[in-house]
Amino acid sequence: MTLKLSSEWTYKGFRTLILENDDLQVTVLPDYGAKIFQFIVKKSNRDLLYHNPRVELRTPIYGVNVDNWWHGGIDECIPTGQPCVYKGEAYPYLGEVWSLPWNHEIERNDASEITIHLSRETVISPLRIERWLTLRAQGSVLEMRHKITNLGYSPFDFIWGIHPGLAINPATRIDIPRSKVLIDESSPGNRLGTPGSYYTWPNAKTQNGQDVDMRLVQPPESNTIDMHFATEFNEGWLAATDTSEKTGFGFAFPKETFKCIWLWLVYGGWRGLYCAAVEAWTGYPGRLDLAVKNGTYSQLQDGKSLTCQTCLVGYTGLVKVDRITPNGRVEGS
Repeated sequence: MTLKLSSEWTYKGFRTLILENDDLQVTVLPDYGAKIFQFIVKKSNRDLLYHNPRVELRTPIYGVNVDNWWHGGIDECIPTGQPCVYKGEAYPYLGEVWSLPWNHEIERNDASEITIHLSRETVISPLRIERWLTLRAQGSVLEMRHKITNLGYSPFDFIWGIHPGLAINPATRIDIPRSKVLIDESSPGNRLGTPGSYYTWPNAKTQNGQDVDMRLVQPPESNTIDMHFATEFNEGWLAATDTSEKTGFGFAFPKETFKCIWLWLVYGGWRGLYCAAVEAWTGYPGRLDLAVKNGTYSQLQDGKSLTCQTCLVGYTGLVKVDRITPNGRVEGS
């Protein structure tokens, strides 16, 4: 049985933290927003995360357009998704912390558990973001614990999301709980409905009435891009499965905290790329100012903290997921 932590390696000049057991290998880049860069399921020898083939990993610059820098992996996003001006402050695309170096310390590293504490204070927002990553000796679950603290002197409004870019192919299936889904964008030509219209997951329709199963990833030749927001689900989880290899990525989260699942589905229709981001967020739409206007946002009182536990899981042997429990047990067939 193998459980080890490596911190002596670099990748493209970035320090790495590599957590590894017999089932998973997870690489974190603390100097690049504490990005989870790789999430490898050893049984299938697959990194389940997307990596943009045309954007090299390079030192991020605070405040830049993330679209021109985004390489993939899993990023932390707060206090907004899309750039906006709110209460006189211009907040960057995907928020503040994805482009900043984080502090880290190894809290535990023994035969049964590795736990790493990562932390970062924001520049504009009065926030401290803390994330603990735990990998145990057995299992394909990476446990995460977060604490977000308002360091300021008045209530602070925000939306917060965990943004995994996922590697997909035409055999990929996306599963989330039954939800009410708001269409923000469906290109080209509003084919699944105009912005502001709804459907019930997974059953969308084209404007000419053709049924569309949103669980089934389309080929890149489709030249489509969608941004949808799923709400009103009973349990907090999401999954993407390569049905051809029976290997998948899952995320379990508390629905009381993350009240929305963002579905950013890029099937060739944006910059000639092919990827998906299925994301847990505390609010929607993408701009903080609009989320506040709609009442779909989070707020922290001064001096208070938000805490929650989530987990990332890699699994094999399934072609569809029915549920992921809070401790990362994947149920399906």
